[in-house]
Amino acid sequence: MTKKGGGVAACEVCGRELRAAERGRPRRYCSRACRTRAYRARLAEPPPADDPAVPAGSMPAGRAAEAALDQDRVVRAAIALADREGVAAVSMRRIATVLGVGVMSLYRYVPSREELNDLMVDAVFAARPLPEPGPDGWRARLELSARREWELYRRHPWVSHLVAVTTRPPVAPALMAYTDWRMRALDGHGLDFATLVQVAIMIGTYVQSAAVPLAHEAQAARTSRHSRREWARARKEAFARSIGAARLPMVSEFGDEAFEASEPENIFEFGIHRLLDGIELLLREDRGYPGPVGTR
Repeated sequence: MTKKGGGVAACEVCGRELRAAERGRPRRYCSRACRTRAYRARLAEPPPADDPAVPAGSMPAGRAAEAALDQDRVVRAAIALADREGVAAVSMRRIATVLGVGVMSLYRYVPSREELNDLMVDAVFAARPLPEPGPDGWRARLELSARREWELYRRHPWVSHLVAVTTRPPVAPALMAYTDWRMRALDGHGLDFATLVQVAIMIGTYVQSAAVPLAHEAQAARTSRHSRREWARARKEAFARSIGAARLPMVSEFGDEAFEASEPENIFEFGIHRLLDGIELLLREDRGYPGPVGTR
């Protein structure tokens, strides 16, 4: 609360004269709009240097941090935070704390959380572009594209949460480049354009879905501090009781070999080869080839 001449209370934002409060604390603002503007102004101020949430040495002084801010820094900070703690931990406030700037200053470069997600996905895929022209043969090219995408999810497990199981994919040109590259790998093999789209999306959907457990496992490992194998070992007796009571003859035979087969990496390996076999069969039927067409 500020004072006008003669000691009359004035709004801290617009300077308008305030009526004295009938009870409680003295009024500081003349309206809800002024109170909101004051709140937003406080958010725009960088956090104090001794904020315990800020890693040592990660926060430049306020004005210097604001001057150095750009969209790339915001996105890189968001990706680093997601890598450490998962995508659920990413928020504008956390990013602002790490960068040492006010929250509202971030919106000059990233207007919304949805756009931030798009930019994060695009940056991750842009860091792992597919080669041009790629190996010989459609099968080798499609397999390479699937493995590149799988490696990306292994490095950044949280990405699968943003791209998998959705009909509304991120607006991310670098992600779309994978679809375009896969379509070009099959172009000229007699498939119509709609089928090229379906095959390319099918491969991406398979890899993304197979990678979802990687994100869940990363989060579980952070929370429990136990690996999947350690977790299964601790739950072995509970599994045995449950399976026995449910009378599941095949699942009851589940042992070390089956556990290894169920690891996400091995599920991916099994599935991608079966998927490529199916595409080969599609091309053979479409063009009337009597034998394999994997190298054509």
